Amino acid sequence: MYEKLVDEIRSSPDYLNLILESSDPWILQDINGFILDLSQSFADMIGYEPDKLRGRYLPSLRAVPLIQKSRLRILLDRMAEEPRECSGLFEFLDSDGRMVPLELNLRPLEISGQLFVLLTARDASERLREVGELEQRIDELKNTINGLYRQIDRNLQLITSIVNLQFPYIKDEDDYELLRDTQNRLKSIRKAYEKLIYEGSSDTINFGAYARSIVSGILSTYSPEPGRVRLEMYFEDVDMGLDLAVPFGMILSELLSNSFRHAFTEDQDGRIRAVFMDKGDHYMLEVRDNGRGFPEGVDFEGADSLGLQLVKNLINQIEAKVDYTLSPGTCFKVRVLKP
Repeated sequence: MYEKLVDEIRSSPDYLNLILESSDPWILQDINGFILDLSQSFADMIGYEPDKLRGRYLPSLRAVPLIQKSRLRILLDRMAEEPRECSGLFEFLDSDGRMVPLELNLRPLEISGQLFVLLTARDASERLREVGELEQRIDELKNTINGLYRQIDRNLQLITSIVNLQFPYIKDEDDYELLRDTQNRLKSIRKAYEKLIYEGSSDTINFGAYARSIVSGILSTYSPEPGRVRLEMYFEDVDMGLDLAVPFGMILSELLSNSFRHAFTEDQDGRIRAVFMDKGDHYMLEVRDNGRGFPEGVDFEGADSLGLQLVKNLINQIEAKVDYTLSPGTCFKVRVLKP
């Protein structure tokens, strides 16, 4: 039956067209994956005589390594269920046991009213070499970028150390607060680069983890009495680019610092809530407290404090929208569209 089917195929005009039009090495299979015929060039690629391959089930060939057999079976099973063109990169073994990387393309082919599968092959050695060189180049660039991040982190650490050395010489309380705020801003930026280095990423960080580290730094700076000011926070874990994460983190730092410093009197209990959420098409950051709010006559847009001016500049930088309530208590909701 096999020989009769092959004879019928070879006498078909469609088969002659296949031979004349195919420039790539090819295998003609039935829909179940059994080899009916093949070009001499395909047999030469894997170092076997054509007669040793005809009538065989492709995944059962000795030329197909064990790890590739299941992939081929899956591909052929899909073709049997739903004949459509598909492709993949496979490794074969030639008759001497050497690896032969081939890019295979499978497509349904009708010959004399019957459906078959035409498999064409191309040597993928050059492509694999190019992919390997590209991956090596990418690794080199990642190492260069991570080296730059480490240098930036060291420079920020040096600046922070210089700021710390100034504290013993500060006598004025306002200057002391200004220097401490500068210290917190440097910490916020440093933590972003620390996350990049720790997570091994070249362009994104987990903003939820970054925000939690910022809160930890704020708490160590202001050290609220246990039980007096309760901090509630919820930060979703979202991968975010550095160009958005750093401004967003600094906005969080400034708003939290403002609440800890100004929202409550020394003997007043209070609550501060910080939330970051992924809303689908945009991110939302909310910082609110139940403190005394802004002084009468002071507005966010017209505030002259350095911290609030920085918040406004950062909001404009990332093209975000802000809604706020200033009294009683304060609430800032910052929304920014995803890139």
